[in-house]
Amino acid sequence: MNEQQNCHRRLSSAVIMVFVICTLYSSASSHQSWTSNQNGLLLPSSVKLGSSCKSSLVCLLFIPNSYCSWDKGICSCRFYHVQFNHTTCLPPTLLGFGCAIDAQCQVKVKNSRCVNGLCECQPNFIPFRLDKCLPVAKIGDYCLNHEQCRLSDKYTYCDWIISDIYGKCQCPLKYLLTGNKRCLPLLGNKCKTSEDCNEATPGSYCKKHKKITICECREGFRSSKNKLRCERNKIQDPVEQKISSATAISLGKRCSKEAECQARDRYSTCINGTCECIAKTSSCNADNTGCLKDTFQCRNGQCVSWFFVCDGKKNCVDGTDEDECLRYKCPKESFQCNDGSCLSRSVVCNGRWECPDGSDEARCYKGIVCDKYSFQCASGQCLPQYSLCNAVTDCKDGSDELEAMCTKGETCPSNGFLCNNGQCRSTAVLCSGLDGCGDNSDEDRCDVCYCEKP
Repeated sequence: MNEQQNCHRRLSSAVIMVFVICTLYSSASSHQSWTSNQNGLLLPSSVKLGSSCKSSLVCLLFIPNSYCSWDKGICSCRFYHVQFNHTTCLPPTLLGFGCAIDAQCQVKVKNSRCVNGLCECQPNFIPFRLDKCLPVAKIGDYCLNHEQCRLSDKYTYCDWIISDIYGKCQCPLKYLLTGNKRCLPLLGNKCKTSEDCNEATPGSYCKKHKKITICECREGFRSSKNKLRCERNKIQDPVEQKISSATAISLGKRCSKEAECQARDRYSTCINGTCECIAKTSSCNADNTGCLKDTFQCRNGQCVSWFFVCDGKKNCVDGTDEDECLRYKCPKESFQCNDGSCLSRSVVCNGRWECPDGSDEARCYKGIVCDKYSFQCASGQCLPQYSLCNAVTDCKDGSDELEAMCTKGETCPSNGFLCNNGQCRSTAVLCSGLDGCGDNSDEDRCDVCYCEKP
């Protein structure tokens, strides 16, 4: 009985082999070259994606996850698979899973990409489950979670239409909804920056109370009866009148008279042409104004990313990020060309001459130490400073996006920023107005501190 079964098996194998050989011969184009294998069997010398075919079996023998497309008659990748090279079809993958190219992620997850071998969302998109990258949702837009709303405004939330399923982005009660659909904290509400409070209620600032910070009226102001405005205290002497009419200047900035400093901070004064606390403390003084390191301090006390300084657009409310870009006196947060003109640091080592004399690219080639305002890859390649851990592999050797540096923060360089959650980011994200860390620690200190009462 075993002999008979073995005979049937051999016969079946022979029939299959004959079928394969016939299929291969009939599928080959007239110009297909052939080679003999170790058993003397003629096979096509090479079948690649795009090769002519009449049967999917021919394609599959050489290229896994391929088939013979009936409309074109060529070997193609199976549906939902993507071509990697002439002989490889890659399966689709989800967020957090391995990948080789962007298209492998994008087959199933829109707005995703492949970074360091893993699928993740593109910048300004947030992951949701394993199969979605959510875009920015503004006030009134549909949302799937609170984080999606906070991509556009840090104070908004997702007001559920169906609990924990979907809703619409809304501004919390007792917060001000501006004409351009921004959400700002009013008096007594939680705040993140004094600039937000003052914009909603002039004369207020963000004051810390134990573990929370709320908007309160500044020194020299008092809350109105309806708690909606900050009203100036009654001015009875000439000194108070001078302060109320002066331009507000914050700690560490140049001043000409005491009233300018006190218009912003009642407990500061003008000392040797600089605003300083009357009673200096280690945590708040002209040399330590409380803003995140390597950010630009506007004259009014707001702090913004160095990325914006001298870029031709006013990002400080008072415009000082552009007003102070004086020839040969450029702010230290910007880049000064050899001819004295001021540019944003973001142009350094971007591969283009932005300075008239090309000095922004002078120290941007391999073999030398890169410009101090750039980022140097492990290979020696020079790139703009913002390339560090920006979720885009810019270095040819991938050294700007290493997991140990960017995700774990173990090797975060001295010109990087270590977020509270342990991740490393470029200092370009600091006080940019967007959450670059994922825990908002890059936006926590973007206002100059207030002096203690003497």
